[in-house]
Amino acid sequence: LKAELQLDRLKPRLSRRVLLLQGHQSSWQNELVVTPGTPPQCQNLTAYLRDEAEFKDKLSPVALSVALALPRKASGLVLYGDTLVQAQVGGHDCGRDILTVTRGGLIP
Repeated sequence: LKAELQLDRLKPRLSRRVLLLQGHQSSWQNELVVTPGTPPQCQNLTAYLRDEAEFKDKLSPVALSVALALPRKASGLVLYGDTLVQAQVGGHDCGRDILTVTRGGLIP
């Protein structure tokens, strides 16, 4: 599966308020290998809010999205479930988990 995470996706790239700790980027892409009969995979990414002095918009929520897609070479497979999950994080204490992704699956 191709997975893509976008942080603060409603803002222009140079104005994004949330960045990933590794690489200091506002997006992440990776290919996830899914094998039938194996436990679900987890990918933990740490993000941080830039210093408030670096941006003007301190009131609007931060929009996050996770998208899943099959690679082009995946003939005969169908992706079902939520392939795009979006969430907003407001200016309150969200705790450690700010995004929950629902399960998807493959049908051969």
